[in-house]
Amino acid sequence: MKFYLSILFLFGINLVVGAKPQRLKHVVTITFSANASDAQIKEIDDSFQGLTKIPVVKGYEWGTAVNQKDATLRQHVYAFTFDQASDLEIYAKSKEHQAHIKVGANITAGVSAIDYLLND
Repeated sequence: MKFYLSILFLFGINLVVGAKPQRLKHVVTITFSANASDAQIKEIDDSFQGLTKIPVVKGYEWGTAVNQKDATLRQHVYAFTFDQASDLEIYAKSKEHQAHIKVGANITAGVSAIDYLLND
């Protein structure tokens, strides 16, 4: 029995009745190349906003990064909230996201992403 419960725990199977999965935050930071125009950056901002139409997206916010080491660096941060970690895969495979990842590739100097579970 102990072995069986260990396997369930290892694979994240929750036996607690009524327990809900932890929400997930997916945060993407885009660093724009020096030649990126304001219109091109807006196209990327709008594309991220469009991803909120994907049903598994439960929250969204974005803003301009503050870089105290290099004020000339242009970065935007986009944060999505999902009800559970498995929703991220649905989001990533959606046709909207697949089209989105091609937008602005020529003006992007760097992309980073981090995912974390919310402790609420």
